[in-house]
Amino acid sequence: MINRKSIFLLFCGVFLLFGFIFLAYFLLLSFGGENLENRIDSLWDSFQGMLLKSGLFLFLAIAILPGFVLPIAPLLSLAGLWAEQHGAWTACLFCVLSLITNLSWTYWLARGPARTALQKLLNRTKFKLPESPPDNLLQWAMILRLTPGVPFIFSNYGLGILKMPFLQYLLISVPITGLTACGYVLTFAGIFSGDWTYLWIGICLIVIMIIVGKMVLKSKKNAD
Repeated sequence: MINRKSIFLLFCGVFLLFGFIFLAYFLLLSFGGENLENRIDSLWDSFQGMLLKSGLFLFLAIAILPGFVLPIAPLLSLAGLWAEQHGAWTACLFCVLSLITNLSWTYWLARGPARTALQKLLNRTKFKLPESPPDNLLQWAMILRLTPGVPFIFSNYGLGILKMPFLQYLLISVPITGLTACGYVLTFAGIFSGDWTYLWIGICLIVIMIIVGKMVLKSKKNAD
């Protein structure tokens, strides 16, 4: 069995590993000053333009960049803007395929090199990673995926580090992340195109996922 303390310690380790990335970024901005910040903004604007011109680059970015802790929301908004010319449902399909790719490679990265690195850090403490997947990991995977505010990329790495069976991992992760991402894409597509149908479908998907998440969390508390 895995308890809340174990989950908390694991995700502290995951956040710590990637916290260094954010720290390095903010230190870079601090030393670079306003000129560097303006240059980064300019590069991002150019990058956005390139992604919107090429759907291939856009969906490759969704498949790759969140694995390096880049927030996925800006990319989903670009997918919604891309959908204005190429179709909202096409954008949703490509987003889901991109997310499956991201879920897969981040899982295996976490289960291999990242787990080894984290275990080396934990060797200096009394804590150790479980050698086999905990019995109630499936339940925790649903909770992590459905809890608002938990970045899905950290769930990818956390579940990979815990050696959740890959098929179970996909069966839990793909529907939840896919429906949520489609909700955002359709919402942005509706905003950019002025199509209220897409807007309401997108909002409804997001609200449904939030409600389901609250129900799962409530059932977990009642079970405890």
